[in-house]
Amino acid sequence: MSHAESELIYALGRLEGKVDTLIQLQRLQEEQIKVHEERIRTLEHSRSYAMGIAAAVGAIISTAVTFVTKAFN
Repeated sequence: MSHAESELIYALGRLEGKVDTLIQLQRLQEEQIKVHEERIRTLEHSRSYAMGIAAAVGAIISTAVTFVTKAFN
């Protein structure tokens, strides 16, 4: 094996190692994105739930105030 061939094999090995590292980093990033998407989805659902409760409480209070106002007039 000549010196040029051994250098080429060495360079290919380094390149393969870098590609493997990039693939691993890509997988880790995809996993992190999935975790973040799940957290965001959970937060959005809880926010929607809280907004629904707030709307219901507002409607009940409005109805109660209207009832009380009519009762005393």
